[in-house]
Amino acid sequence: MRASELLTETGRAIRKGNVKIIQINLGNKCNQSCVHCHQEASSQSNNNMSSGTAQNILKKLSRLDVESVEFTGGAPELNPNLEIFIEELSKYNKKITVRTNLTVLDLPEYSFYADLYKKHRVKIVASLPCVYEENVDRQRGAGVYQTSIKVLKRLNNLGYGGPDLVLELVYNPGGNFLPAAQSGLEKLYKQTLKDKYEIGFNRLLSLTNVPIKRFKRFLVEQGKLEEYLDLLTRKYNPDTLANLMCRDLLSVDYKGDIYDCDFNLALNLRVKDYEEVKFWELDDWSNFKPEITLAEHCYACTAGAGSSCFGSLVE
Repeated sequence: MRASELLTETGRAIRKGNVKIIQINLGNKCNQSCVHCHQEASSQSNNNMSSGTAQNILKKLSRLDVESVEFTGGAPELNPNLEIFIEELSKYNKKITVRTNLTVLDLPEYSFYADLYKKHRVKIVASLPCVYEENVDRQRGAGVYQTSIKVLKRLNNLGYGGPDLVLELVYNPGGNFLPAAQSGLEKLYKQTLKDKYEIGFNRLLSLTNVPIKRFKRFLVEQGKLEEYLDLLTRKYNPDTLANLMCRDLLSVDYKGDIYDCDFNLALNLRVKDYEEVKFWELDDWSNFKPEITLAEHCYACTAGAGSSCFGSLVE
């Protein structure tokens, strides 16, 4: 049975509803090189958005009736267009989110972004894949945890984590297993970070590792790929389907091509029937209801409590 048939149980297509979030991937250049990264980001990566593409996207966003715009990467701060996007989109009252790895904000040439985020009330979604130092450094590199703690303290001092400036943290497992319940993990994070570092944040998002690119190679090297794929399919939960992020999100890459989500973007699986259409060429949004492209990796979003860029999908 094809993955799309099993995922929907009936074989009927899952289609997009009204797009509420535009998620823009500025490229895969990053100051980190994490073992689980589905974008295979690193400091050597060169898939990064040009100013011309950024201007085309910006013009489209300024006319588009979509409130929420997110920026991701790589480390989005490494692309100079991010500052321009934030300054300009704020004029149109867009709700802006930046997904940061935290440590980039400790680099002198990019530290100004923290103040820019505060100025424009940008929502920060920050990667902290575990609350324990040894696990984070194993996934992300030596010293990453303590640098992340340093940046989180600075963000708290700016007002992030309070009622007015939203700071969310992102957990993902360190191996081939599903996350524990998001609510329990949030309590652990909040208690641990408060007790050890006097750090606060608004909400924890729990993500399941998607078996593609770098994480897939990690599983192959460990001889655990089939075991993990079997786990995801056995834990498939049809209750997650109604809340899949690909239903109301559109992902845009550094060239302006469009995808159902950032994972399909990583695999170059473009929106069905719009493979040759750039984001700024989309006109009839009322009829933009394409069939979502499903494949084996989609089980990561539908296993257990489900997973998305916004955390688990069901209780």
